[in-house]
Amino acid sequence: MLKRSFSLLAIACAAPYFLAAACSAGTQDGGVDDDTSGSGTGNGAGSPTGSTTSGAGGSTTSGFNTGGGQGTGGFEECFGVSSTATAEKQPADIVIAVDTSGSMSEESAEVQQNLNAFASIITQSGIDVHVVLIADATVCIPSPLGSGTCNGTDEALPAYRHVVETVNSTDALERILGTYPQWQPSLRANATKTFVVVSDDNSDMSAADFTSQLLALDPPTFQGFLFHAIVANSDPLDCFGFTCPANNPCCYPIGPFGCDSYGAAEGTVYKQLTMQTMGIAGDLCTQEFDPIFQDLAEGVVAASQLSCEYTIPEPPMGETFDAAQVNVIYTPGGQSMGQPIYNVPGGAADCGPQGGWYYDDPASPTKILICPASCTVLQGDAMGKVDVEFGCETEIVPQ
Repeated sequence: MLKRSFSLLAIACAAPYFLAAACSAGTQDGGVDDDTSGSGTGNGAGSPTGSTTSGAGGSTTSGFNTGGGQGTGGFEECFGVSSTATAEKQPADIVIAVDTSGSMSEESAEVQQNLNAFASIITQSGIDVHVVLIADATVCIPSPLGSGTCNGTDEALPAYRHVVETVNSTDALERILGTYPQWQPSLRANATKTFVVVSDDNSDMSAADFTSQLLALDPPTFQGFLFHAIVANSDPLDCFGFTCPANNPCCYPIGPFGCDSYGAAEGTVYKQLTMQTMGIAGDLCTQEFDPIFQDLAEGVVAASQLSCEYTIPEPPMGETFDAAQVNVIYTPGGQSMGQPIYNVPGGAADCGPQGGWYYDDPASPTKILICPASCTVLQGDAMGKVDVEFGCETEIVPQ
């Protein structure tokens, strides 16, 4: 499991009684300034953010001009009140369709028994999970995921929704698409999307048709979806004969002479979808569902990347939050020099290839949201660090 800590720095301006102009702007002419702690004779051009960079007339440290040159950092005396927070991972939305035809009675009972452990593995990794079950009322999920009451009334929103629908041997994909209006309220825009089918048969709908029709429902929501399946991994005809072939878990003996299959058909379409999305294909024929559900849960955890949303912390005591004095600094893993992630004033609409950040609500912000281009960089750097700095003028994306 990937975890990464981010330092949230609340920067306040210090005005000690022994300094006449703490937090005043640096001198702009490169000469001596009696109100500053530095002096110089040149025009040092400090960078707006990052680690120490010296100019001829002063230096810029962590985005603040601490010398007398023409740096753009703005503050000369600042102290940080810091706390450490663990970056949240993306939430996960999971839709599970269970074949409840007559040949699947034992397997649907296994789903009922394992769904709580499945959800628990995901939540224990720090992921907020929503589970949608598409199955008839014979499947009843106990507490804590479900309510424990049966006959189709076991859902416990928002974490668990039961769409009471009969899923036949070959129509699991059609049932997923057809019931979309019923489970759509459980979806969240920033969550990973995972589909799971449990069936001993194959699908009448092709993998290509399911993919195109799913994306047509809402392309941004389902782009990059993950598909897992618990299906038969071999053709039932492989089990035909007087004795069962060795090393084929789908085959089991019937009487002294004869062999049958746990699967009604090999789940080829479902296996194609798992390969297409880099999902997991569990073998229903093993009849060992505990490890399969554990593998599926770990697959959901692995697909959930670090979320690129940061809750704005409370300002330090005696300070007030100023939305115009917030900066976001990214320090790549293994490096000491930070670099700015610039603010895009127009919000998500202004996000471009240069990346950036913006507020969830400019009028009353509660979160800092990272643009996709910058988010990709952060998610790909397991050792990177993001500092959210308060107290200095916001650096706007260069035009």
